Amino acid sequence: MIEKHNCRQIGVLVKTHGIAGEVVIRLFDEFTIDDLDTEFLFLDLDGGLVPFSIDELREKKHADILVKLEQVKSDRQALTIIDAPVYVEKSLESDESKESISSQNFSAYQLVGYQCQAVGHGHIGEIIAIREIAKNPLFEIDNDGEEVLIPIAEHFIAGIDDEQQLIIFDLPEGLIDL
Repeated sequence: MIEKHNCRQIGVLVKTHGIAGEVVIRLFDEFTIDDLDTEFLFLDLDGGLVPFSIDELREKKHADILVKLEQVKSDRQALTIIDAPVYVEKSLESDESKESISSQNFSAYQLVGYQCQAVGHGHIGEIIAIREIAKNPLFEIDNDGEEVLIPIAEHFIAGIDDEQQLIIFDLPEGLIDL
């Protein structure tokens, strides 16, 4: 079984299209149809990633793509996977490109589920979502039931440990308490 830390979320399956099982996937802003050079998409179903073979793939509009999955033969079957997060395997990219949050291959969505620490503060919590606010996306962190929002900015990130699924922030004083 493929693990989430080996994948990155690229969007969400939002609705069916037609009666033959075709679906609409809404891509996150940083992805386009050109980024989907793969034979498989992984859908997060019941907490695990399930592989689906791509039969056809075409652009509907900028953020939406139409996909025919080999295992989905009808709109009834397609309805069972609506709202599923969609993942692709992380590409085998060079170590150089992995080091920078601003690299083209980086997606903040791949950090959902990571634990967070802050220099001088310790454990903050777990990234549970990315809040898409125009030109100011935020990490949404669950700190024992309390919501903490941190701007997604390279200068706030001191380090990322993919193996331990941990991100370390170096934040301005008082930001966590806002």
